[in-house]
Amino acid sequence: MKNTTRVLKEANKYLIMQTILQYQPLTIEEIVRRTMVSRPTVLEVIKELQENNYIIKEGQVKSTGGRPADLILINAEACYAIGVDLEFPIHTTRLAVTNAAREIVGSKEIHFEDDADAEMIMKSLIDEIDSMVRQTGISMDQVAGIGLGLPGNVDEPNGISIHIERIRNWDDIHVRDILEEKFHVPVYIKNDVHLLAEAEREKYMSSDVQDFLYIGLRSGIGSAIFYHGHALDGRQGNAGFIGHTTVNPEGPLCSCGRHGCLDAFASEIAMNKEYKARCIKAGTYNAEEERHRTVLDFIDKAEKGEEISFQILKQSAFYIGIAVANMIKTLEVTTVIIGGYPQIKDSEFIKEIKETARQYMMRGYENEIDIRVGSLKQEEYPLGACCHVLSNIFEKPKLSLKV
Repeated sequence: MKNTTRVLKEANKYLIMQTILQYQPLTIEEIVRRTMVSRPTVLEVIKELQENNYIIKEGQVKSTGGRPADLILINAEACYAIGVDLEFPIHTTRLAVTNAAREIVGSKEIHFEDDADAEMIMKSLIDEIDSMVRQTGISMDQVAGIGLGLPGNVDEPNGISIHIERIRNWDDIHVRDILEEKFHVPVYIKNDVHLLAEAEREKYMSSDVQDFLYIGLRSGIGSAIFYHGHALDGRQGNAGFIGHTTVNPEGPLCSCGRHGCLDAFASEIAMNKEYKARCIKAGTYNAEEERHRTVLDFIDKAEKGEEISFQILKQSAFYIGIAVANMIKTLEVTTVIIGGYPQIKDSEFIKEIKETARQYMMRGYENEIDIRVGSLKQEEYPLGACCHVLSNIFEKPKLSLKV
């Protein structure tokens, strides 16, 4: 495809809009400097965006001589985005509505029973999205799109959730088609941990950190990889699928049907399964107290002196540490964010992950790795999906480069 004047104009509009979204508020000169687009072109695009109500001018920069420069930022009420973080079965699924400034203006939680199947979950998602929009007081005409973070395998380009092994009958669900037919807005799906990493980066990380790995501790374990400030998606959107990498071929059976996956040793599902088995063996199992426990629950029990919880945490942390070391050695990215629970940054669990990762590192890297706990709170989990929707307000034009 040739780069027509229209395509180049759309490319400049996309670049300028994304720059404002990421760095607002900005002056005209700052936009020119960050985008390297000519000043006349920036002025033309800014004029169009302002006329279409996407941006506003609010405040000025103090002048050192001459006329003060206007500050440009996104018009928060220009549009809204709906985000869904689908989690099952340990945690609740979370939904949120954000305005164009990426501020959460409405949210909901859904708890699914353990026997919920694909049909029940999809129906509930549709009902709860509809309910949340009404409660927020906006109309679907104001919604720029719906984003969903999904566990399991995704076919992101085609909007299909290929398989979530822990949800009954969840195979080849055409999520995008189903929701677009219902709500008549663009729908985007991505790997859930990829979107958690995006939200962490957007809200809590310095822009100086361009290369990092993000490990999501959830019902299953996933990861996201960022190089030079950009996420590595992979062919279908499943890059960083570490939960089903093999850490011990002789290990326990995983939900995927194979033995020795990281998930089978270290995920919250595996921790609950192992906890029940050890309690039964020790004669301390109480069926009336059976429930899904999180990493936080196990840490609390271990700190109160329960040996079984202590051993389960130690095993989980050991295998996560090995997985982290393998990722660092494979990708040579030494900054690692452990996402899921900001409260655990000083726990023995995190200390064990760090120690194991350093123990299994190559010589010369042991003291260079930086493993930290993420700051993203659980109520903010859908934020990544909302940000993804907003980043698609203008479709990124495909430029043709001839060398």
